[in-house]
Amino acid sequence: MKNKKGELSTQQIVLMIILIASFLVIFFFLLRLSIGEKSEEQLCRNSVLQKASVFSDAPLQCYRNYICITKDGSCEELVKPEKIKVSSLDEVYNALANEMADCWWMFGEGKVEYVGKDFIKSNYCSICSQIYFDNSLESLEGVENKKISKDELYGYLTKNKYSKEQTYSQYLLGTTDLSQISSQGSFGNIEIGKQYFNVMGIISEVKDPWTTSLAAGGGGGALTGTFGSIIGFLKVILPVTTGIAALTPPGWVYGAVIIGSALVTGAGLTISDLIEPEIGAIVVEGRGIENKFMSPTLQEAESDKFKALNCEEILTYT
Repeated sequence: MKNKKGELSTQQIVLMIILIASFLVIFFFLLRLSIGEKSEEQLCRNSVLQKASVFSDAPLQCYRNYICITKDGSCEELVKPEKIKVSSLDEVYNALANEMADCWWMFGEGKVEYVGKDFIKSNYCSICSQIYFDNSLESLEGVENKKISKDELYGYLTKNKYSKEQTYSQYLLGTTDLSQISSQGSFGNIEIGKQYFNVMGIISEVKDPWTTSLAAGGGGGALTGTFGSIIGFLKVILPVTTGIAALTPPGWVYGAVIIGSALVTGAGLTISDLIEPEIGAIVVEGRGIENKFMSPTLQEAESDKFKALNCEEILTYT
């Protein structure tokens, strides 16, 4: 009887060890898969779909994600961010591509009208993530003058797979051909040591300020006296002295958005020159709906270039 009791006790101990080990393994994989984060993304997407289906006045349940991209694992500027450790520029571009794709997915992939018709407010933006580029990235091969090229990022989007069926640019923009867009200028750079917003937007069905604000004499700022400066959303334009000419590349890209300065006169707006123009974002047609969307783009947090996006309202919580 004693031996039998001893054998049963040993079996119980072994069973407990197996259960504990199994729990630790499962817990490890849950952490690796970031289940909590994915749940927040799913919650946001569900609230977007629900708002569109029932035209609810309830706010979207979407929260900004805080991320630090780092080489050495350090991150001084954000408190308890999600750290993405990289060892090459390609890994940086991959991390950014995934953030942009996640943002696009959460807000309906250009298929969902979640703001409705609005005669007053027009630009609705969503800051999906706030990304800090740690100083340790300076030592990555290919980084010069503490800058990461957005042109190379968009090149990465066109060449690398988001899924078996499509590249990142096909998923986000419906095309891999951005030649007509990129021929108009540079997408600019990301400066290491600064924070950037990963932001996208939807244009209400009635107004389209991201492509008509200049023609209407409005835009990113108030006019002052006879002459003033305006910074805001411009469609891709040709180097002409008057008027705005749009270029429409293949796919469902509607046009590019150039952020720059233009001369404003008392008689209206004359485009005399763009000072250091930068392609700030790409506007795309909605898929099956009339709204247009600003595809996910990276702009320095709280900068003039971010403010030039003229976001009437931010739909995400901090």
